[in-house]
Amino acid sequence: MNFTRIFKVTSLSFVLVMATLISTAFAEDMVATEGLLSGWSGDVSAGYTMTGGNTKKASGSFGVSALKKFDSSQFLLKGNLFYSESDKRMDGQKWDALAKFSHDFGQDENWFSFTQVYVDHDYFSDIDYRITPSSGLGYHIAKSEEWMWDVDAGLGYRITRHRVNEAADDEALTAIMHTFAKKQVLERAFISEDLTVYPGLKSDSGVLLRSESAFVNSLTESMDLELKYVLDYNSEPAAGKKKTDTQFTAGLKYKF
Repeated sequence: MNFTRIFKVTSLSFVLVMATLISTAFAEDMVATEGLLSGWSGDVSAGYTMTGGNTKKASGSFGVSALKKFDSSQFLLKGNLFYSESDKRMDGQKWDALAKFSHDFGQDENWFSFTQVYVDHDYFSDIDYRITPSSGLGYHIAKSEEWMWDVDAGLGYRITRHRVNEAADDEALTAIMHTFAKKQVLERAFISEDLTVYPGLKSDSGVLLRSESAFVNSLTESMDLELKYVLDYNSEPAAGKKKTDTQFTAGLKYKF
């Protein structure tokens, strides 16, 4: 993986997020007395499975999410890592990271604008790295503690670099369509769906889709049990690769 190229492209992409954040900061006095480094909330999750017998298989997952809320805005950082091996040979390695700034406006602040940078890597799908900065508008359909539903859409630029088949490297404008819904189903349990679709705006750039479905049940005030099902779809995968990857993880989540 060429980390120099990743650093350069990611740095340029991140400017989009920071420019939006800074332009809004003065309007709502975000730098309050507690400072930018306090007032964060989030969670850290981890899961691990191991099987024996004819095939020895192990897999582990790790995730982290941090959210900073301001008067009418919020800044989200999140990342996920997954690794697996069979008979001591790696058969799964992927990670993704997201930085997203959103600002609420309009009547009852139901509308919001967003700017984000999404980066992902999938070793066995031949994705060395893929970077997608984007901006757009969204609407809060519901925003209570028991029921939350957001929809948003925008435009971005997708940069794809392959690990082996470098001839398939690509850059293209892309649309982005996203929805997030979270519903309380029991006294201490929630289900959620986080769905993002990236239709490329170039004839051969294909469509990417990522779905994260989760069931979370609170065990204590700061600890949750999380069951998560992730589906990744690429209509134009690298040569010899499947269009769809799925992943199921069970683990614990610590909230801070």
